[in-house]
Amino acid sequence: MDKIALALVLVVALACCTSAPPPTIAGRTLIGIGTPFLLAFKIPACVVSAAVAAPLAGAAELAGTSQAASLEQSLGDGLERNCGPPYVVAP
Repeated sequence: MDKIALALVLVVALACCTSAPPPTIAGRTLIGIGTPFLLAFKIPACVVSAAVAAPLAGAAELAGTSQAASLEQSLGDGLERNCGPPYVVAP
């Protein structure tokens, strides 16, 4: 277990060494100002998406139509887009 944790730390450390160059001052300003707004819009969008997608996915599964899988895939993609990353504005 200790070897796995050590290997994971090593991999993460190496991944950090290969990151992109730091953003410019204007980019940092955009990140600092834009991120709170992104989160302020992303949280309600995620909540509304989940509140709409959950009953629709359940109804589609219950109906058992041939389009249920396609609808569930579309709902999952929408939830991933609205609730998933990025959580920080990219410069």
